[in-house]
Amino acid sequence: MPTPSARLRLPACGLLAASFFLLGAPARAQEAPWTMTAYIQQSWPKQTETNRQIQDINAAMGTSFKTWDDVANLNLGVQAFRDLDPHWKVGLELDYSRGKITGSAVVDTPAGPATLAFEQKYTVYADLLALVQFRPLGSDGRWIPFLQGGLGVAYEKDRTLLTLRNPYLDETLLRVDNDGWFPMLTVGIGVDFYLTSRRTWYAEVGVSYSWAHLKHDVAASGALAPPMVTADTDSTGPNAWLGIGRRF
Repeated sequence: MPTPSARLRLPACGLLAASFFLLGAPARAQEAPWTMTAYIQQSWPKQTETNRQIQDINAAMGTSFKTWDDVANLNLGVQAFRDLDPHWKVGLELDYSRGKITGSAVVDTPAGPATLAFEQKYTVYADLLALVQFRPLGSDGRWIPFLQGGLGVAYEKDRTLLTLRNPYLDETLLRVDNDGWFPMLTVGIGVDFYLTSRRTWYAEVGVSYSWAHLKHDVAASGALAPPMVTADTDSTGPNAWLGIGRRF
């Protein structure tokens, strides 16, 4: 094996070639250590208590307002990762959605038929997670399966409103404004598929299960409302997402 002094006496062309081999090869292997993925996700949150409260309104009023089990729960998100080695990478996820369920029915009142309208609307749902991803087969190839876990915080702001109106009535029966921060944990599996042999753009599909629960007492107002009600936002449940990503 050459001694250090022998390596120093390499001709210029040999030194250049050696530098290219020693420095250039690792640079090619890690020339794009960042990845970013944008995705759309469908969630199936439990919302057990919230759905039960809607069902109680239906039973009391003779209505059939939808629950969160009856609507799509879509959200948009973006993830950014930094490779640590061929098997591990770490990153952040930002997820956002908004949505509502509404319904109306005509009910009889002493002042004649009136429209009973229900709305439960969340104007903001967002979470920020720190993620760890493990690729058991490494990062080479066109297909890259992975396991993923994340921990962070979520925030929600929502309103529940029940009104009764006709030409003689304009009543707010129930109004609850709710918001708060709560912890979130998620685990999942997925696969990246590079769209070309250049391994720049990829499609991603995955499934996960999340634990996220905000439960506290908040003030309520309206003719049928108690002073305080339990606001129970249980976003725990399975998710499935489809994304498109790029390596940088």
